[in-house]
Amino acid sequence: MTQRGFTLMELLVVMVLIGVVAGLASLSIGDGAERKLRSEAERLATTLKLARDELLITGESDRALGLRRDGYSFLELVILDDNTREWRPLEDPQLGPRQFQQGLVEVQLDVDGERTPLPQTRGWEPHIRLGNTGEMTPALITLQVPGSDLVRHVIVGLEGHVEVADAIPQQ
Repeated sequence: MTQRGFTLMELLVVMVLIGVVAGLASLSIGDGAERKLRSEAERLATTLKLARDELLITGESDRALGLRRDGYSFLELVILDDNTREWRPLEDPQLGPRQFQQGLVEVQLDVDGERTPLPQTRGWEPHIRLGNTGEMTPALITLQVPGSDLVRHVIVGLEGHVEVADAIPQQ
């Protein structure tokens, strides 16, 4: 008479394999807030590079990135008359305005090592100027998930270099 069934060793091997596969699956899925934060930071950096490259190619007048706590937009300087100039948001699918998902991202801006207060929802102000020769206002834009330690930094260099980092590089 033969007995059928699994040995304890076979059951343990199967349990370990299931645990490894479940662990890999959870790592690949990740935290939704972390993914969205990473995506927003990458989108902001890529859009900033796009705006810089567009100015280099076209040679148009200066533009600026305007930040608010709820989003961002690229602005153009409009000359109304000899004495009046005004920054207006670009109505462009790539360059803005872009609203953050409510409650997902908080934005902070540091220019020259000092925190710059950002408006909540009223009009747009220029914060990071983009020149038609590629230079930009050096700044550190911090995106954070409210109430957590999930943070991404968009680092803007004077020469137009833009990068996304998990931590602020030490000087």
